[in-house]
Parts: sequence; C-alpha cells; structure tokens
Amino acid sequence: TGSNLTKLSRLVGHLATHPTHIPSYLASGPLSSRTPLECKLPWFSLSAIKFLDAYVTKSMHVFEYGSGGSTVYFANRAASVTSTENHQSWMERVQAELTVLGITNATLQHRPYDFHKVENFEKSEYLHSIPDRAFDIIVVDGTEEMIPVRPTCFYLAESKVKPGGIIVVDDSWRYPELRSKNRAKSFREFRSTGPCRPGVTSTDIFFY
Repeated sequence: TGSNLTKLSRLVGHLATHPTHIPSYLASGPLSSRTPLECKLPWFSLSAIKFLDAYVTKSMHVFEYGSGGSTVYFANRAASVTSTENHQSWMERVQAELTVLGITNATLQHRPYDFHKVENFEKSEYLHSIPDRAFDIIVVDGTEEMIPVRPTCFYLAESKVKPGGIIVVDDSWRYPELRSKNRAKSFREFRSTGPCRPGVTSTDIFFY
C-alpha cells in the first residue's frame, strides 16, 4: 500500500536491514523476468518460504486455493498436494510443468468461477472444492479480482486443518481482520520481499 515512493522506501529499507535477501531478490525478483512457476517457488514472502523450508516434511498433505510455483514447491517436499484452480489455461500450464518435472503427487482441480460475482461465492464449487478430510497445510491464495474471497476461503479452511497444522494466507496485508478473527493458537506475520515481486509483501501463517 502507499505511493510509489513509499513502496520504494519500504523496499530499500528492507534490503538494507536484511542484506541476506539481496541475492534472492536479484535472482528471482522482478529483474529476473521469471515467473514463480519457473522459479519453482511460492509467490509468498521470502521469509515465509524460508520458514516453510524447515517446516514441511514428506509426511504432510497440502491443499491449495490457487496453483503455480507453490504446487511444485510443496510437491517436492510433502507427501501430496491438491490444488484448486479457476483458470483452465493456467492450470494446463502448471500441469505441463509438473509433467516435465516428473511430479506425480500433485492433483489439480479445475473449478471455474466468475470472481466478479460475490453473491454466489459461498455456494461455489471453487470454495467447496477442498476435500472432506484434514490437511497438514492449507494455502489460501489464488485469484482475487473484484472481490475479497480469501477470508471466506480461510474460514472454511479452519474446519479442515489438522490439529498441529497451519494455514498460509498470502498477501496478508490485505486482510488484517483475520489476525484478530480466527481459531488459531497463534499466528506469525512474515514480511519481506518475495520471488518475482517488485516490493515488500507479507504472508501470514496461522498455527492450530
């Protein structure tokens, strides 16, 4: 948020106080011209990714609202990944990347939805595409066009996360209300630069 000058000042200040992030910013930031899918990384903050590097294990099962670099990332580290995607062409691109990489533990679900129509979202197949079982990690990301749907996805996800599991909310600066209205035992805000992002963002992780 803020003016371009504010955003630039925030970026410079972050890199000045976190010099270890500079190589990653140069390698996978906006100047690299690569997408998160090509980087095989989530479109999260870098500090959240570093936390997940140490957190995710091969025994964990992951569900995602939204597919992409995060799908490849989790598939390489967890037992399974199920991702819901509303864009057919993007899902096909992600599937092609998974095939090239020989990844077989990721399942993509196409659930189209017109994100301009907020009145029907709570009944949509997209929202209710999460399987009726518990997950170790649930990612709330995906398309966000004219309406803020991630809070709705978050509250449904709270009924599907395992005890001891986590929910990851990307672009969390947009949804500060979730930090006070949740059933988590605790949460952490991870604020930093991130892959293919021009500035500083935040990713929140909720612990159950």
